[in-house]
Amino acid sequence: MNYKEYCKFLDSDEIFPSINGSLFSDLDDIAMKHPIVLHEIQQMSFKSMSKLNTVVTRGVDILLSTFGLFISIIPFLLISIAIKIDSPGPVFFRQKRVGKRGEIFQILKFRTMCVDAERGTGPIWATTDDPRRTVVGTFLRRTRLDELPNLLNILKGEMTFIGPRPERPEFVYQFVKSMPAFDRRHEAKPGLTGLAQLKNGYDDSATSVYRKLRWDAYYLRKKCLLFDLSLLYRTVFSVLRGEV
Repeated sequence: MNYKEYCKFLDSDEIFPSINGSLFSDLDDIAMKHPIVLHEIQQMSFKSMSKLNTVVTRGVDILLSTFGLFISIIPFLLISIAIKIDSPGPVFFRQKRVGKRGEIFQILKFRTMCVDAERGTGPIWATTDDPRRTVVGTFLRRTRLDELPNLLNILKGEMTFIGPRPERPEFVYQFVKSMPAFDRRHEAKPGLTGLAQLKNGYDDSATSVYRKLRWDAYYLRKKCLLFDLSLLYRTVFSVLRGEV
């Protein structure tokens, strides 16, 4: 299902989260300040990979995700035990995200928050010192180990290693209303990491959403297998240094 179709069935309080400050009005302001840049992204011609590059990239995804899952068997087991000891609830957390062509898929992560964390708020961003996080969840988020199950999404073909990070449909719906160019991020398969993640980190404001869009647009213009491999190399060292 496409995210636009999905959002038609949501209540207004699910589309307009009660907590995120003035995020959406700030996005409107940014769109008014940068109409030329957003128009250029909207009209931009992105680089399309050859069939050979596409096949090789998918092959690399399968090989690396399979290898990653194999060597992560013991970490998976230890993390699962730690989560069950730390707090009641499931080990894994599934959440709807927007993938290529705007289609919704279920992303898989280790659970880092208490169960029903958004019951009273609706969809909201996680924050650095989010009180909803568990003790183990705080460690997993800081080390990015909560995203280890994303390897299963890559193996299934829903994600790739390098690409725009997938956002939640509730947010995408509003982002596209403010900045239609944001929808162009969905012309590529979402990634475990990407150029915008390395340059911009995680979103925490309307400005970071705008910057992410610009970095993703730059990536989509330059996208090729060698560029992807260089970003994957940089990501590994950034994670080891605690920069991502």
